[in-house]
Amino acid sequence: MKRRVFWVLLLGLLPSLGAQVPDEQRLAPVSVGFSFPSVSYVMGEEIPVRVLVRNNTPRELVLGRGDAPSALFTVSRVNDARRAILPREPGGCLPRPLRLKPGEERVFDLELGKSTGLLEQGKYFVTFGVVANGVRHETNPKVIEVVPGFIVAEGVQFFKKDPNRQRHLRLVRWSRDHVDRLFLRVIDSPDGQYFPTVMLGAYLPLVKPRLNIAANGEITILHRATPDYYVRNVFWSLPREFVRRSTQDLLDPATADTARLKGMQKDLDEVIQKNERLKEAVRLR
Repeated sequence: MKRRVFWVLLLGLLPSLGAQVPDEQRLAPVSVGFSFPSVSYVMGEEIPVRVLVRNNTPRELVLGRGDAPSALFTVSRVNDARRAILPREPGGCLPRPLRLKPGEERVFDLELGKSTGLLEQGKYFVTFGVVANGVRHETNPKVIEVVPGFIVAEGVQFFKKDPNRQRHLRLVRWSRDHVDRLFLRVIDSPDGQYFPTVMLGAYLPLVKPRLNIAANGEITILHRATPDYYVRNVFWSLPREFVRRSTQDLLDPATADTARLKGMQKDLDEVIQKNERLKEAVRLR
């Protein structure tokens, strides 16, 4: 009788013992993840992204066999009811084949624009995933925003050897990490050729930035970054090329004496305190 009761109790416990590690809580064969340093980017700006892939199995894992991509980004517009996928690189965003040893974790720094074009203003869903042994493993979607920024100055460059081409240069302001920053957007007409948007540094909107376009293709931009400093950027602009040549911090002459005095403030305070001690010593004699 006791033995029969024991087996009945054991059989009754088996379902609960199996439920201690439900399928949805078991570690997947592959772990994936990704992150962005910011949540918004100016149109044309490169969008850096860090991705992670981990092999959780006790065997070597090979991703991207044959023509199959080793990993892919999936991007769609937030306000698109169809969730249509934007065009992407058919070869994927990671080297292939990608071999991972048992328990190995790999981290890659990528540029999202090289995998899928994000040139238009809007909010986008982004996921990252891999296909292992016919099963897709992907992250939850993250949302990033592409913005035009606020235009503070603009100009047009013309080319003698290519008279049909016009290069539109726009200086735009946008806040990042709670600091106003100045960006340079560059796009040509009529073919729509564009160059990556460049961040020029912190921006203090006390004085309108100066944008100078020289006949030889030299572009000079001067803007105030702090109450004491300007930043001077120089670019070389050719019909098929746009390159930053230099960046230089310039002390504002109007505040140079003030800045120098601030640097001497500690010495001045020590001299004043010394004189006060001498006066006190003479008074007590």
